[in-house]
Amino acid sequence: MLAEYKVQNGGRFISRGRGSHEARIIRSWELIFVLQNELHMFVDQENYIVPQGYCLLLPPGIRHGGTQSYPRTLSFFWIHFEVMNSAAEQFLQSLPRSSAVENPIRLSEYFQSFLALQNDVPDDVVGLNLLFSLILHETYRNDQKRLESDTVPDILLRLRKMLSLRFAEDVSTSVFAQDLHCNADYLGRIYRRYYGESVTDTLNRIRLKHAAHLLLNTSLNIKEIAFQCGFNDPAYFRRRFLREYAMSPGDYRKQKTSGHINTQ
Repeated sequence: MLAEYKVQNGGRFISRGRGSHEARIIRSWELIFVLQNELHMFVDQENYIVPQGYCLLLPPGIRHGGTQSYPRTLSFFWIHFEVMNSAAEQFLQSLPRSSAVENPIRLSEYFQSFLALQNDVPDDVVGLNLLFSLILHETYRNDQKRLESDTVPDILLRLRKMLSLRFAEDVSTSVFAQDLHCNADYLGRIYRRYYGESVTDTLNRIRLKHAAHLLLNTSLNIKEIAFQCGFNDPAYFRRRFLREYAMSPGDYRKQKTSGHINTQ
């Protein structure tokens, strides 16, 4: 089966607070995904501010460049690629130039996997193209949330939202039950009935996903990451991380952060 896209190269840019994106015209497509801060760009006659968690898609043959100096904490992934058929070309042309990413943590992990493969096995064209197709799919995943059954109680939908917003706080099933004006045992029981796991299991999984994101995209040490993700005991955090990812936080960072990095 022929690939729809052919990757040229990719990397991660980390700003040191100097310079700006050069004004240029390139012959390939470029996908940019902003990890930290925001990128200020012009594309043809339009100006864009691309914040953290957003992507920017640049077609070939169009002049683009920076509209201001790089902020010191700016970081973004980039990939140059070619389009191999008209259907893929039409699909890309139909996409918004800049848009929010539904799951930035997952997309960041896909980019890290791409860069690791590019660094370790640069001639694995098939693997790199497949990973890029996965990156493109995740970048433009339909914003529509997974539909939940109408029979799920509203209290659980509210709890799920609270878990995603307050995972870094010192919270528990009892704290959420108090805020939702219900009994903690009842809340835990119906949560497990509908979602197949405990409130604590979900809370820890959310915390660990955020921890993995911080390990890949910040220079914070393990203890600082543990505290930022709601774990008051770094040793417990390490045990939970090992159970979830089958490696220590330190090994995860070493394994996933190899690849092409450029700075300015």
